Amino acid sequence: MSEFRPVPATDREACQRILQYAFTPSKGPVMPDSDGDWPPSLFDQRGLYDDDTLRAVCKLYFLDTTVRGAATTVGGLGAVATPPEHRGQGFAADLCRHALCEYREADVGFVALWPFSTPFYNRLGWGTANTYRRFDLPPSALPDYDTAGQLVRLDADDWERLRQVESAAAAGMALSLRRSEAWWRERTLADWDGGGVPYCYGYERDGDLRGYLVYTVADDADHTLSVSNFAAVDEEARRALFAFLGNHGAQIERVTLQLPPDTDLLHRVDDPGAVDCTVETGPMVRLTDVSHLERLDWPGGDLDCTLSVSDPLLDRNGGLFRLSVSGGAATVDQLPSADSAADVAVDIATLSQLAVGTHGVAAAERLADLEIHDESAREPLADVFEPESVYLGEFF
Repeated sequence: MSEFRPVPATDREACQRILQYAFTPSKGPVMPDSDGDWPPSLFDQRGLYDDDTLRAVCKLYFLDTTVRGAATTVGGLGAVATPPEHRGQGFAADLCRHALCEYREADVGFVALWPFSTPFYNRLGWGTANTYRRFDLPPSALPDYDTAGQLVRLDADDWERLRQVESAAAAGMALSLRRSEAWWRERTLADWDGGGVPYCYGYERDGDLRGYLVYTVADDADHTLSVSNFAAVDEEARRALFAFLGNHGAQIERVTLQLPPDTDLLHRVDDPGAVDCTVETGPMVRLTDVSHLERLDWPGGDLDCTLSVSDPLLDRNGGLFRLSVSGGAATVDQLPSADSAADVAVDIATLSQLAVGTHGVAAAERLADLEIHDESAREPLADVFEPESVYLGEFF
């Protein structure tokens, strides 16, 4: 029987070999760097053992964010990896099942991940949380705005000021991160992935930080400047940051930016034809427990209906549930499956998307796996599960 447990220091090298083969196989079969603290500070390293042999590994993050307007902790499942000799035997699915159970025991209701394969994780109950836009353009295409403040160089010691801007800029955005000091120092502003230490510049006016950029410059033919974080609390800061990027024309030939799906950059440039814009799928999210719906605020309306829920990983989430919402609070009761026919049928991935706000009811019925069997439930269901802006942009 497989066992899910922390990876001890004695298995550190085996764990790192698995991760290297999964994510950077081009480095070849070399010994990974073993410097640094163990266990790591930003995540909990877990392994799936079978007969005391490490078969698969993952990282468990605990992320401060918001869901339905309230601060909450969301799990971040990262670096799920199985060596090639053990693939195709169900170890990755078993690993995910154990990880979800650990998160549930820690009272974490949602778990997000960046998928190597969207279909694979959809089969395990995750649904896409949000998309994002990636822009690729020459710096000369960016508008040259005139602003009254100034751009200043920042570093990890400015993390509290950066976090204030981060929170203000992402207000009303579900799943947006509230990064800790350790995350700013060891991840966002560090060379954690081998891509180089990023630059960080902020826009100040009268000593007040109003926006910031985090980016790297590649040693490629175009000296591409890649922006990984762009945050602004007002229009003036947004204009100043775009103008700052445009002023790099003497050094670079291309700028790439990852921005939320509702960004308006194409409307800001004089020549949209000079801009390559792609819409890409982002992270995926799922509930650890249907009953976690009771922890969320539901001010949209009242509801009393039965849900038939399917979950491919967790038996406790499969079956018939009564969902009641009144006065902004929800109650969830599991029912004997034979009690009655369900008003609504939904899989756990779609229910998770409804819960965080990715889809409203109409979109979930059209694009995902929501079936309404009792038409009287449609309107109250739509009033409760109103769609919201969702954007988790930082990779982990």
